[in-house]
Amino acid sequence: MLGGLAAASSLLTLVPSGAAASGHVIVIETRGWGHGVGMAQDGALAMGQDGASAADILGHFYPGTSLTKRGGATLRVGVSESPAPAVVVAFPGGGVVRDALSGPQPAGFPVTVAPGGSVELSFDGSRYRAKPLSGATLGPVPPPAPAPVAPPATPAPSPLLGPPQTLPGLLGDLLKPTTTTTAPPATPAASAPAPGAPPPPTAATGAQSGRSLWAVPRDGSSVALPAQGRRYRGVMEATAGGGGLALVNHVDVELYLRGMGEVLDPGWPAASLQAQAIAARTYALASGGELCATQACQVYLGEQAEYGAMNAAVQATRGQVVTYGGKLIQTFYSANAAGMSATPEEGFGGGSPDVPYLRPVTYRNADPMVNSVRLDMAEMGRRFGYGGEVSDVRVGRAGPSGRPIEVVIDGTAGPLVVPGQRVWQDLSLLSTLYTIRVEAPAPGEEPVPVAGEELSDATAGPSEPVAVAGLAGPASSSLGRAHWVAVAVLLMTMWGMLARRATGR
Repeated sequence: MLGGLAAASSLLTLVPSGAAASGHVIVIETRGWGHGVGMAQDGALAMGQDGASAADILGHFYPGTSLTKRGGATLRVGVSESPAPAVVVAFPGGGVVRDALSGPQPAGFPVTVAPGGSVELSFDGSRYRAKPLSGATLGPVPPPAPAPVAPPATPAPSPLLGPPQTLPGLLGDLLKPTTTTTAPPATPAASAPAPGAPPPPTAATGAQSGRSLWAVPRDGSSVALPAQGRRYRGVMEATAGGGGLALVNHVDVELYLRGMGEVLDPGWPAASLQAQAIAARTYALASGGELCATQACQVYLGEQAEYGAMNAAVQATRGQVVTYGGKLIQTFYSANAAGMSATPEEGFGGGSPDVPYLRPVTYRNADPMVNSVRLDMAEMGRRFGYGGEVSDVRVGRAGPSGRPIEVVIDGTAGPLVVPGQRVWQDLSLLSTLYTIRVEAPAPGEEPVPVAGEELSDATAGPSEPVAVAGLAGPASSSLGRAHWVAVAVLLMTMWGMLARRATGR
């Protein structure tokens, strides 16, 4: 393993300071896809193809850990693409919209939805509304309470004989009134709503509530979001968030794993898919059950992403998680580490804890996914705030896997040290494993400063992103290329908890 580390370090090209002449270009060559920390998904695939078990794969990429079992849990997964004032939810198998999962419901709730029907949910800043669309009907709407009517007056008792109804015989009969004047019955008046109360619900206005709304599918079917083209198992909560309506999928962890988009290839060996399922389950539970649905957490696509081989892998590993010292670990993973995984400092930047189960390990890599970026000196200086004219860019310090820890920008203002992880983020490089060299432009070449975020060649490497936890680039589809600017901020918030777990505190 140490020999492999030394070999990886030799990948770096160090350019002596001042060696670059005016007009030279910077060439950054990347290998792999993603941060490289923890399990490399291409390595899990290769080990499965070579006959390794899921336990073998996880033990290799998370050395010193064990597999244990944990009970089930319900996750809260934010699935909104962006907060909006209104959103349509549909029910392929039917269902209801409630203002609470149980207990009494206000007027108009629950809204009952037939199979294929839909409801528009909205939030105006103070109240939630559920407006029935096709195939949906409002729940009970109580009739207006009648206005109170005064009871008829009782005849006053005779001062001599007492109440007429107590007199017996003929005398009593004689004293009974022969005629009675009765006022006509009062017509019940419609009661006006109390000040500030919502008007009675109608099909046109929908039912209103001061609490968040819940879309509950019937008999274990799903809730669909037509605008996203996705369906989700479990129940969907519509709640205020981000200045609009946010959607949170409350789903059992095992159903969540079936709907993930990290590996969408049924051709993977069973052991490789099982290792992915266990790593993803551990990551979700170690995160406290609060997740997003994008590559910033783990990619979750819902019911339409399910397929037989992954469902079987989830079932075969039900409840299995990775632990170290009896505690859940942070099972980081990425798509392709180019044959050598990274330390947390290399993948996530300085200040990352040095935990024993996240060490660089080698593995068989069939495709290092080499990609390159070219940009001129002035653009490099502008990107990183260099105060002079840039004449040289080089790797100043590398980590044990060969990934840059520090990059030096040099020139008329003296050397400027930039964290290697920041270079990866700000230039949207495909991998944390990269080399830097300065070379003269080819004859006739005129380097053009790149103004956008994405510098990587469009034709080099895969077209799918890798998540913070990890997304298998070649095995996934239709998600677009990831941008890495927010990765470190997200990860650093998790490291405090991880450090306490690693030290047993």
